[in-house]
Amino acid sequence: MSTELAAMGDDPLAMLLDLSYEVLGVRCDPNRSFFDYGDSMAATHMCTLGRNRHGWKITARDVFAWDSFVLLAGAIQRDGAQ
Repeated sequence: MSTELAAMGDDPLAMLLDLSYEVLGVRCDPNRSFFDYGDSMAATHMCTLGRNRHGWKITARDVFAWDSFVLLAGAIQRDGAQ
């Protein structure tokens, strides 16, 4: 297990939802897209927070690519495990 994954803990979804709440000010459904709640500027902000706090290497493009928070969290976890 990489140090990045260990730093994330076992639940990147919970961390992602916490960051989205901080950026958007609303609790998001994990099965919905970030863009059901926010725009590309907010996505960029969330990605920056994720990089600074958790070492994630996600971009707004990744947020666009994955259709839900669940899928995005899975991608974060897979990338951290490599």
